[in-house]
Amino acid sequence: MKKTRTGYEQGQPTTMDRALPEVFATKQWGAQWRLFRLLGKWPEVVGAEVAQLTYPAFFRRGTLCIFVQNSAWMHHLQYVKAELVTRINQHLEDQPITDIRWQLHAPAPSPSAPPLPGLREIDPHREHSFCQMTEAIANRECREALQRLWRSFAAHNETE
Repeated sequence: MKKTRTGYEQGQPTTMDRALPEVFATKQWGAQWRLFRLLGKWPEVVGAEVAQLTYPAFFRRGTLCIFVQNSAWMHHLQYVKAELVTRINQHLEDQPITDIRWQLHAPAPSPSAPPLPGLREIDPHREHSFCQMTEAIANRECREALQRLWRSFAAHNETE
């Protein structure tokens, strides 16, 4: 059976409600959207204290990988794993998880941290523009590493 091509696929104008599902499926954004929705509810799902020390990283074959700030918390969370799986699945109605894996991850730098001495302040418009350019990088860790590198370069080289 031959699939009928949509107006979007043929390069013709089409409405957003018809084009977006096709783009979404083609780009395989389903898992990212699922993770994004979970991340938005993370404090509600796991509690405020745990949410400050963890965040969902990615899904892999029914398993949710969660970044944790230190090994002590990884150890503690292992004891409440079954409860967390249940609570997470209450928020993932469409595709429940079967397991959780923990992965150490350093905390993200605080956005309100004062700049280091000797470094110049970065122009927020240039920073925003660069971050928009890098949004196309699919791998979040690579994208964030590139943004950190740019910020470091800009802080050392901004003209006054």
